[in-house]
Amino acid sequence: MVSRRTRAQRGRKRFSVTLDARDYEELLSLAGRHKPPLTLQYVVNYAVQRLLKEAKDPQLGLPLGDPLARGERT
Repeated sequence: MVSRRTRAQRGRKRFSVTLDARDYEELLSLAGRHKPPLTLQYVVNYAVQRLLKEAKDPQLGLPLGDPLARGERT
């Protein structure tokens, strides 16, 4: 079987994320307010790229906290 993925797609990985309904709605709203509207995938990818970039900076303490703690929101 021949792969139909483009060269750009071959270096990418896909995974699923479960979000709190409120966070999901906020992301959709954020994406929709942009002119022109952005896709949810673009917004999430952008956020991941920013997180990874900031995590590399030794001057920035990234207070990620415990993701399993109840009620913890930033």
